[in-house]
Amino acid sequence: MFEYLDGKITVKKMGYVAIDVHGIGYKVFVSLQTLDKIVLGEKTKLYIYNHVKEDQFKLIGFAEERERDFFEILINVNGIGMSLALSILSTFSINDLKQIIASENTKLLTKVPKLGAKKSQKLIVDVKDKMKNLQLVDTFDSGSSTKNAQLEEDIYLALGALGYSKKEIDKFITPTDIEKYDTIETAIKDILKKISK
Repeated sequence: MFEYLDGKITVKKMGYVAIDVHGIGYKVFVSLQTLDKIVLGEKTKLYIYNHVKEDQFKLIGFAEERERDFFEILINVNGIGMSLALSILSTFSINDLKQIIASENTKLLTKVPKLGAKKSQKLIVDVKDKMKNLQLVDTFDSGSSTKNAQLEEDIYLALGALGYSKKEIDKFITPTDIEKYDTIETAIKDILKKISK
């Protein structure tokens, strides 16, 4: 099993790339979001999902770990297979998907080929609670956006360790709150004050 592959991109085609690692070329299927970030001839690190069945073994690659995490969530939804999950990630960015799911916009989801209204509704129900573990902004964003994403993740981990559920934490933090916190210590103190009121 592969956790990631780090090598030179020797082939770049619609739907897949070939990555050369120590002279061995691996065919890796990718979403359009990942494909757009890959440059032919450059060294690239792809996070791998190992798709194993009795009659086949495929490598699915992602430019970001969180895209792989989202892919794994999607394929665990009944009726969403590998191809459809890649199609969803090719149609929308992670941030767009989070907004679509949070707002329960089934109409927009049906823009994905072969994703009908019923599957869209099921996807939203199954994924909504699980996606809280994923970062809320692009890891390719620089500066404050990346800092805020890391801080938010730390807040959830810290309060979770204190016994608070994600639903409870959600009630007391907003994106605006995250922006005003300089450190995890300040954030935890402020949130605990809100909770105790």
